[in-house]
Amino acid sequence: MVSIFKRGNKLYLQFTVNGKRRQKSTGLTDTPANRKLLKKEVIPALEAKIVTGEFDKPKVKKFEYYGDIWLKSKDPLKSYREWHNIYLHQLKPFFGRKQIDAISRGDIKEFADFKLSTVSPKRVRTLLNCIQGIFDIAIDYEHISVNPATNIKLPRHKPIEMMPFTKEEVEKLLDTAEGWVKNYLAMAFYTGARHGELIALQWSDIDRSAMTISISKRIKKGVIDTPKTKSSIRKVPIFSPLVDYIENQFELCQKKGSMNVFFNPHTNKPFIDTKKLTQFWKPLLEKCGIEYRRFYNTRHTFVTQMIRSGVPILDISQTVGHKSIDETIKTYAKYLPQEHLKIARNFDPFADNSADSSVQNTITTG
Repeated sequence: MVSIFKRGNKLYLQFTVNGKRRQKSTGLTDTPANRKLLKKEVIPALEAKIVTGEFDKPKVKKFEYYGDIWLKSKDPLKSYREWHNIYLHQLKPFFGRKQIDAISRGDIKEFADFKLSTVSPKRVRTLLNCIQGIFDIAIDYEHISVNPATNIKLPRHKPIEMMPFTKEEVEKLLDTAEGWVKNYLAMAFYTGARHGELIALQWSDIDRSAMTISISKRIKKGVIDTPKTKSSIRKVPIFSPLVDYIENQFELCQKKGSMNVFFNPHTNKPFIDTKKLTQFWKPLLEKCGIEYRRFYNTRHTFVTQMIRSGVPILDISQTVGHKSIDETIKTYAKYLPQEHLKIARNFDPFADNSADSSVQNTITTG
């Protein structure tokens, strides 16, 4: 039951919702005409809202309100910068000013289709997961009841095939490259280190007497932090073929007074991101007549060559900073599809082969 009362010269409405008494100003002055308007139009509409529960419904806010809350939840993470860029540059411009309950599943699919014209399905899936997380917050606040971003179908993602370089291709790349580029490539091929780890190296990380490289940090998008995982903090052996390249790079750095092992030759400052390195990569492949492959193939090449050389999987796993040998095997077994055919044909699996070192190597590498 809604009743009218006067306070000062203004008309108010008094009513009960969920057992609680409420009062609401109409903003109207106390005149017969206004009282008639309230009884004929305003009060019936208010009573209908009370009955349907719409009156007490939480006020829905814009997408950016929930997006800001979602982003703040990412603040403690190392990957915060990536989430910040996704939200600020991808999601907020498209959805930010819209009411969260006004965004339909069709709107989200339209956004996904638009993004598919420039980025991979895998990347679009990452964007959709972020949108879904933002809608989940609105559900937690009970401002909406359904998440329209769930189960959006995308084309099947076909990952880029990682094809390791052959020994001949590695030799050609190192013979063709010059200066710091040659030294950098040698470091990448002979250590298997990630490129973000290599550009973070300082000369204090390289122990030339102990022949080791300490990897304890990486640079990603201008930010220096710890490597990808805890197991990525490690020491890497310096193999003898790499020594001359390290010495040559040390001389280059002495001339420029650089404490970093690698630096941008155009600015004489440390690299702030691995993207700057790719400017020489494609031209070098073209010059060598080698089909384009991602720069990250240097790491895959190192691991597969180590496996083929008979180095124990545990040693390889620790060198490249994997969590376990299972990760190494799972990642790289597919690049060695015919290795089992190299087993010596005079091998007898039912005989005592413990003295045969070639068989032991075969078993280790397989």
